[in-house]
Amino acid sequence: MDCNFLRSPLAGTAGVLATLGLLAIPLCHLTSHRPLPAPSPLAPPPTADALTSAILRLKCLAPARSLRLTTEDGTILLDLTDVAAGESECDALLPISHNSLEISLQADLGTSTADTAVFLTIMPDARDAQTRFVLGSGSLSQPLRFNWQSP
Repeated sequence: MDCNFLRSPLAGTAGVLATLGLLAIPLCHLTSHRPLPAPSPLAPPPTADALTSAILRLKCLAPARSLRLTTEDGTILLDLTDVAAGESECDALLPISHNSLEISLQADLGTSTADTAVFLTIMPDARDAQTRFVLGSGSLSQPLRFNWQSP
C-alpha cells in the first residue's frame, strides 16, 4: 500500500485543521462566559415578593466584640465578631413592608466606659438612603426604625 497521500500538502493541512477543530471545543468551554451562581442568603427569606434588595453600610467608631442586626421576625441580617473600627458594607434582602422597616442592633463594645457610636445606613433599591445611630458604651441593644415616603 502506498502512503504517499499522507505526505501531500492537502493531507497535512487537513490534519492541522482537524487538530485545531478538536482543540477549539474544550477551549470554547473554558473561555465562554457562564453566569455565576447567586450566593445563598444567610437565612431563608420569609417571602420572595416582600423582600427588597439593599446595601447595608455599618460604621463603628470603636472596635466591638460582637455586632448583630436582626429583623422584627428574628431573621439575622448580619452577625459579626471582633469588629474593627471603621466602615464596612454588605448586600442584604430586607423585608420592607408598608414603606417601613425595624432592625434591632445589638453590639458588645467591651469594657470601655467611654461612649461611642455605631451608625447603620440602609440603601434600598428605588428608595432614599437613611442612616440611624446608637450611642453608648458596654452592651447596646436598640431597635432602629426606618420609614420611606410612598413612591
